[in-house]
Amino acid sequence: MSEPRKQGDLWMTVLFGLLLLGALGLVILGIVVIGKGEGFTVLAIGVLAVIVAASAAALTNRPSSAGGDQAQLLRAILERLSLSDLERRMIDRQRDRENLRKAILDDIAKQDFEAALALVDQMVGEFGYREEAEQYRQQIIDARSRRQELQIDEAISKVDTMCNAYDWDRALREIERLNRLYPDVPRVAALPIRIEQAKDNHKRELERDFLQAAEAGDTDKAMQLLKELDLYLTPQEADKYKEVARGVVGQARENLGVRFQMAIGDRDWVAALSVGEQIIRDFPNSKMADEVRERIDLLRERAQGQKAAEAGRSIY
Repeated sequence: MSEPRKQGDLWMTVLFGLLLLGALGLVILGIVVIGKGEGFTVLAIGVLAVIVAASAAALTNRPSSAGGDQAQLLRAILERLSLSDLERRMIDRQRDRENLRKAILDDIAKQDFEAALALVDQMVGEFGYREEAEQYRQQIIDARSRRQELQIDEAISKVDTMCNAYDWDRALREIERLNRLYPDVPRVAALPIRIEQAKDNHKRELERDFLQAAEAGDTDKAMQLLKELDLYLTPQEADKYKEVARGVVGQARENLGVRFQMAIGDRDWVAALSVGEQIIRDFPNSKMADEVRERIDLLRERAQGQKAAEAGRSIY
């Protein structure tokens, strides 16, 4: 064999040896990362490269005629590569499957359940993995159900907070919103009854507190409770409280009249104005309210003067 021929074979051997080392490196890398659920594609490419490089190196060292050596080597490599088309398709299919799995899990993590379900359908339609797709589908359904339950729990807690604040209108609007979002959820469907029970409990508390205040002669508290109770009682329910309410109202009016006269007598025009405005507000149709209206302008003038005098004294 001529010297140039030997040198050519040597360089080809070195070249394919380097290719073989690189291919082995891919195989090792694939083995290292395969434990993390990845690396199948890297490992498969590495194995394919090892096969091609080893075959090419073997062909390089095979004795052959000087004239057709390089051409035969090239044809052999091409034949090896052409035979691996099926392997490449399998590698591509595996890579696409892994990407699809990752995309499904990402959508579940982002709670984009509709997108995840669409990818599950794609897994069945393009790859035919029905059993695996059903596992993902159940995982998506469970995750969506957990999120829905959490959202419903938070919404019901918000409704309870509104009921505790006696904000019935806001609570009803929140229930209407929940019914639109979750029309088939029994817990949501039962919320209107929950509000009615809360309102009824509050009404009974008001009734009890009103009667206790009236019995104890706490007219101011009884009047305050009576105003609030009036929002909850039907005309038929209010009938049983008429006598008690009449007594409370009469006593409250009488108490206000006494306080008004005392403030006038003490020349405490600020207090007189405050009590007078309360008389007009609470008993607008009474004779006492008419008398206060006749004097209200004078009371305001004197109350303003009293405040100015008190402010002047506070400076010195």
